Amino acid sequence: MPADIPARADADEQFIQAVVQRAQQVDDAVREFAQTLVRHSSAVQGLKEQFNSSDLSVLPMRRLDSVHRHWRLYDREFSRWRGNLQQLTKARSEDAASLTSRRVAWRATRLASTASTPALLQRVDELIGQIDHAEIVLSVRLGRLLDLGRKGNALSTQLQSAMTTVASKVEEQDWRLLMIDSPPLWQAGSATDSLEPVHVGLRKSLEIEMAFARDHDAAKDKLLRVLVACCMLLLPLMLWLKHRAGRLISAGQAPELSLYALSRPWAAWLVLVALGAVLFDFQGPIIRQQAVVLLAWAPVLRLLPQRILAVVGPWAYLSAIFYFLNVVASLLGGDQFLYRSFLLTIDLLMLVALGWLLFRIRRATSDISQPSQGSELNLLLSLAFVVLLACAVSNVLGNVSLATMLTGAVLDSSYIALAMYAGATVVVALFQVLLSRPTVSRLTTRHTGSLIRAGAKVGRTLIVAVWLVIALRSFRIYHPLLDLLVSILTFDFSLGVLSISLGSIVAFVGATWVAFWLAKTIRLLLAEDILPSLSLPRGAGNSISTLSYYTVLFLGLLATLAVAGFQVGQLTFVFGALGVGIGFGLQDIVKNFVSGLILMVERPVRPGDVVDVAGMSGTVRNIGIRATTVTTAEGADVVVPNGMLLADKLVNWTLSGTGRRIDINVRTGYGVAPRRTIDLLVGIARTVEGIASQPAPVAILTGLAPEALEFNLRAWTKDQTDWVIVRSNLAVRIRDGLAEAGIEIPLPQRDLHLRSVSRESAKSM
Repeated sequence: MPADIPARADADEQFIQAVVQRAQQVDDAVREFAQTLVRHSSAVQGLKEQFNSSDLSVLPMRRLDSVHRHWRLYDREFSRWRGNLQQLTKARSEDAASLTSRRVAWRATRLASTASTPALLQRVDELIGQIDHAEIVLSVRLGRLLDLGRKGNALSTQLQSAMTTVASKVEEQDWRLLMIDSPPLWQAGSATDSLEPVHVGLRKSLEIEMAFARDHDAAKDKLLRVLVACCMLLLPLMLWLKHRAGRLISAGQAPELSLYALSRPWAAWLVLVALGAVLFDFQGPIIRQQAVVLLAWAPVLRLLPQRILAVVGPWAYLSAIFYFLNVVASLLGGDQFLYRSFLLTIDLLMLVALGWLLFRIRRATSDISQPSQGSELNLLLSLAFVVLLACAVSNVLGNVSLATMLTGAVLDSSYIALAMYAGATVVVALFQVLLSRPTVSRLTTRHTGSLIRAGAKVGRTLIVAVWLVIALRSFRIYHPLLDLLVSILTFDFSLGVLSISLGSIVAFVGATWVAFWLAKTIRLLLAEDILPSLSLPRGAGNSISTLSYYTVLFLGLLATLAVAGFQVGQLTFVFGALGVGIGFGLQDIVKNFVSGLILMVERPVRPGDVVDVAGMSGTVRNIGIRATTVTTAEGADVVVPNGMLLADKLVNWTLSGTGRRIDINVRTGYGVAPRRTIDLLVGIARTVEGIASQPAPVAILTGLAPEALEFNLRAWTKDQTDWVIVRSNLAVRIRDGLAEAGIEIPLPQRDLHLRSVSRESAKSM
């Protein structure tokens, strides 16, 4: 409509100006993208020129892994570059599409408004001209972005080709583990492939690792700076924690053994720095990881408890020497004979050390009363001994790849296990000291320690999982096992129209277990640690923890269904089926469930209350979502449906208080003044232990029977739980008090009228 042309024109003009401004800003981005692409291209070309197919075939496994990681580093960096380029290209393409749609709309408006005033037509023509100009400006920049994308595609092809080549060489090296790849050791000295000077192979290995280290550090420059800053700040923190731990030990708030690691702050700091460096280089140069782990061995030994050192003995020190020798051997791949001889020497020395350690442990376990304490370590050492023996035999016979892999795997797995144990002791000590602060100590002062237990369980599981992954990767079976596991889990089988995969089943079971474990842990944490430290009404803690349990469980089950591939939106069909089931036979279950929610919210009954329900009396032990458990005085646990608690008559003796009134009826003769009896009963009640002073005991005259005066004594107990014992004690004291006061309790009397008596009976009377 001509009337809305000015408003539309103003809005579109602002949009056009913004598009032109964004298009002009693309120049700087294009320049930066081009420079980065040139840098990536030169790096890829340089790495391709450094290695060809023949060079890769003669590289040791460790160096080949470093080359593979180097290519994957380039691939990650290039993928990030291409993702940013595609994001910018998509945004400018959307601007171009918006300009096109607006140009079409304004040209249609121009054709439909031929009868409008010349000013409006001129405004429309100006706007169409601005759109055409903006399209030209944007088209030039968009063309540059698309050209960069084409060049990036060419580089991506080179990257994928190089990575495929390296991956095939790695796979070829893995297959060589199962075959003889070299002549026997006694013939290796005369082989022509073992005559390369040692310094040549050493120089090649160092060049590979140093080039990879430079590119890796350059790609993670910001992260490296943050890591260095954190390490510098961690040192004064460790020194402060040492003094803090000393004060806690002196005050008896923490055992000295648990804070042993903090008594050596420098060693603890070096171990944490080493762990950070290993994580930083997790996908980085292998030789630098080995160097960091080797340098961390001294602080690791300082942090290991004496009981661990006593068990492993000299192996804790010899393993560092063997690890260093194996790293040196991996750099001597140029001379095969020298390398194999050096590797065989390492294996034989390790066999001697392990054999002596096995003999020492078996002799020690035979002298103790519980030999099972060293059985697991004995099994692991025996397995390592067998593996090293296989290494030596493989090396001698000519399977050098297998000997190299097994030797490094045994050293890596044992070395990393001790290092991770030392790091875990430091982390545990840190948490113990930090959690002892007044602001958070309320969560850990209770004897249950559910937070500590849950954290320790998760921590142990993660440590074992990480160590297992490292060990499997060291033995070169991680990726084959992972591929096998993926192929098994992705296998689909059909049941009619239903298609199910093993992965979905495993994911469903695992997610269900996690949901139940998480709900249980949160309930324990709330019920045992957090809620008792808060000022809440009695029973509110149980309601909050129980409702939290079922809420987390419900959300967890929804997440479980989503993980298993079930569309959560399809739950409407499930709820519809439940509605039909409720209509036929699930009324009682739903009734009890809703009643449980009402009991949780209104809390007419709380755990610990004494109630009379369903013809029995007992103490409420637990209130669930479906039923409530009541423990009777006889010790029986009675499960009462929640619907019965709300529908039937319920007597709660402790809803508003813990006291209970005791009524005792007493009869005296007419010869005793009523006031005297009342005062005596009240005085006796006040002296009985367990009788409350408020409300005060009261005695009243309730009846004038033909043969006695009837009194009723009313007294309140302090605690309802022992009212039976208090009532018994009160009754005994009343009987003794009446006897001491000379007040008799009259027996029931009857008048007997005799109408006829025999002479013999009359004489006896």
